[in-house]
Amino acid sequence: MLWLPLVVGMGIALTVFQAEFREEQPSWAVLLALAFAAAVLLFLLPEVASVVQALISLAQEGSVGSFYLGPVLKAIGAAYVTSLGVQISEEAGEAAIATVIELAGKLIILFIGLPLLRAVVHTLFGLLGL
Repeated sequence: MLWLPLVVGMGIALTVFQAEFREEQPSWAVLLALAFAAAVLLFLLPEVASVVQALISLAQEGSVGSFYLGPVLKAIGAAYVTSLGVQISEEAGEAAIATVIELAGKLIILFIGLPLLRAVVHTLFGLLGL
């Protein structure tokens, strides 16, 4: 948990720096923000791996197969990647690109969840005798 104050402190310092830097070099300001996001993600990668491992062990204890857990983890990952892309695009002032990224993310999440939806519908039809 010690990483959280470090990330927040660095984020606040970068935000103050960005306020001045953005006026002079807006393209470099966006790249600096992207570099910060990438550094934080790389720094937190071991934490993410431990969370995924905990979810996998929890699913095994609950007898939930990878058929259900895999798409859920993929959808969460797609949501985070989409959110990052949208935020970076909006930061650069490209609202139209951010909207396209958001739409693509939603469609990919829908595509990822389609097998789960199909399994739920087949289960409901089986219970109803249809």
